[in-house]
Formats: sequence, C-alpha cells, structure tokens
Amino acid sequence: MAALVLVGASGWQQRWEIAPGQEETVAAELSNVGSEHVGRLRLLDLEADSEVILVIAWEQVATAVIIPTPSAQHRPPGMYT
Repeated sequence: MAALVLVGASGWQQRWEIAPGQEETVAAELSNVGSEHVGRLRLLDLEADSEVILVIAWEQVATAVIIPTPSAQHRPPGMYT
C-alpha cells in the first residue's frame, strides 16, 4: 500500500491512501504538479472506509510525494496516521 501526500502552494497539507492497483496511475499524475491540469484520482477515505474520487487542481499543489505505508493490519486508527 502507498499514500499520496500533497502540499499546497499556500501551505495546506493532505494525506490520502491510494486505492489498490492505482499507484502507477497516481504516480503518472504527479508530473502535473504546478500545471493547469485537473486530475481525478481513485483514493481511499480511511475514515469512511470507502473508495473516493479526488478531483485536484494541480496548479494549487506545490509538491506531491508517494510514500509506502504499512498494511491495514499494522496501521493505527485515526485520520492522519
């Protein structure tokens, strides 16, 4: 599993779990950081335990990174953990 961490040009931060099988698709979208492109990413909302589509205006993102995450069995509960 992996997570997408976004940092906005104004300093906001978000962390999203990437939906299974979507790592390559999300990684390809990172080339749009800072551009006028609008992307749609399949991610997981851990609080609702469901898949969501995040619509993102890449020009508002200053940096983005994909990081490996522990499996669900080893992840503590909580929105930002």
